[in-house]
Amino acid sequence: MTHADNVPPSEQEQMAALRAAYPTPDDLITRMHRELDAMDAVIRAASPHWQAVQPGREWTPAQEVEHTIVINEGTGKLARLLLSDKDIRQPPEVPGEYQGGRRQAPASTIPAGDQTPEALLARNAATRDLLTVHAPANPGRTYYHPFMGQLDALDWLRMAAYQTRHHRLAVERGLKALAEQ
Repeated sequence: MTHADNVPPSEQEQMAALRAAYPTPDDLITRMHRELDAMDAVIRAASPHWQAVQPGREWTPAQEVEHTIVINEGTGKLARLLLSDKDIRQPPEVPGEYQGGRRQAPASTIPAGDQTPEALLARNAATRDLLTVHAPANPGRTYYHPFMGQLDALDWLRMAAYQTRHHRLAVERGLKALAEQ
């Protein structure tokens, strides 16, 4: 999500795009199932190039997939917390960093890239129940996102669907480029 001039869109523009792409909780669940299935297919397809740095990217397919799953695991757990009645401790509101108009991964989500396709297939499958929960909009229960501000469970899950699709497509492009080399 960047403008043509590498200026990141505003939080409002980003939220409008996410809400248009995933308008209802039921639509989001359907689309998330499709993205997780598509990620499984990409993991299987990436096996021959698992440790090759993708052209135009800094990461291998192993790293790209692991990063996506780490984000999805955390988002799924956070969504469950936001949907519960448990107390929420807010993190410090430290904005995320951009470089060249692109979001930079927080340090806790930078992948080692040392997991096998089989291990990441299992982890991806385990995120399904976490990410395909019905989450109605609830602006009264939010948690800070470093690029988007305060988000409720529905918006966190929208972000997970978007980032899953984003990274899946990046791996697909990377695999195509690697195959052409």
